[in-house]
Amino acid sequence: MSDLNAPAIHKPWSMSSGFLMGPVYDNILIFGVMLLSLLSGILVFINPELFLIVFLLDVWLLGYHHVISTFTKLAGTPEDRAENKFLIYQLPFLVLGGTAALFFAFGIWAIVTVYFFWQWYHYTRQGYGIAVFYRKKSGIKASATPQNLEHAAIWAIPIWGIMHRCSQQWDQFLFLPFWTPAIPFEISALAGAVAVLVVAFWLITKFVDFARGQLAYGSFFFMLSHQIIFLTGYILMPDINIGWLVANIWHNTQYILFVWLFNKNRFDQDNPRAPKKSKARIMPWISQPHPYRVMAYFAVCLLLTSIFYGTLSSSIKLISAGDVAIMTGAMVVIYQTINFHHYIVDSLIWKARKKSNQQVMKINND
Repeated sequence: MSDLNAPAIHKPWSMSSGFLMGPVYDNILIFGVMLLSLLSGILVFINPELFLIVFLLDVWLLGYHHVISTFTKLAGTPEDRAENKFLIYQLPFLVLGGTAALFFAFGIWAIVTVYFFWQWYHYTRQGYGIAVFYRKKSGIKASATPQNLEHAAIWAIPIWGIMHRCSQQWDQFLFLPFWTPAIPFEISALAGAVAVLVVAFWLITKFVDFARGQLAYGSFFFMLSHQIIFLTGYILMPDINIGWLVANIWHNTQYILFVWLFNKNRFDQDNPRAPKKSKARIMPWISQPHPYRVMAYFAVCLLLTSIFYGTLSSSIKLISAGDVAIMTGAMVVIYQTINFHHYIVDSLIWKARKKSNQQVMKINND
């Protein structure tokens, strides 16, 4: 029997796997999620009347679910709740106060503007974080790609994309008013030229890695999918809403799958580096790869999602008493409070440099 812990043997003109879990899971995470996002965007681009249907499916099945799935790590066990008291019980009210203050001081457009830019940063940072896990998982330390170039390749197209959207001077995003700085088209084009050069140089170094037998399959193709999604969502798609839909479906689905993997690893009794056994019963049982348990995991998350957001939506409609202006304002403030809280929490709990996260993901600190 081969030693699964033995270092990979790299051969010229070949690539090692560097999977986070295995070929089925990783190919779904990289290619399956990317295809779902691109095909959804193309479908809506061809028939814009389908936007609302795809948008609602994305929000209810993926968007709300991905926010709730955060709490499986943040509050899934008694130990999690004890460790994250401030993030669970106090931070939401602080974020609500700040979001409400922004609304009363400036109006809906200010909240939508913050959301537009923050979600772009959040999406990019998620890609960056998973890319770091992939790079560490590959175990390759002699790559021709400098680490700074790796980081630049992650950010180059997203920065070009956000500057491109600003240069288009949209005044509405998701049918609500918002603001972007008036960036000249020439500046956006310059950012595009820089992005193309950065990615081209990155691809050359990856070709060198491949020639040396030092190219990691998972890391390379994940990075490539990240670049393709931002190129499509923020540059190639002419409509800002359809472009956002592509990026949002990619982000939500990818996040849900990654959180499931993290939970699977941390409750895996065969992982010697996982945290000590939890007092929880439900989360450890449903967070395992047996088909029935996988279905139970996503069923529980979707059930909690439906209960929470369904109750929230009904309460807002009841309190607003049919007043469209009050209902719209309340929904924007409350739903964006949830999003902003999610962004803050994610920036704290998923850092790839945290030793506990590295242990759960079975990687070594380099």
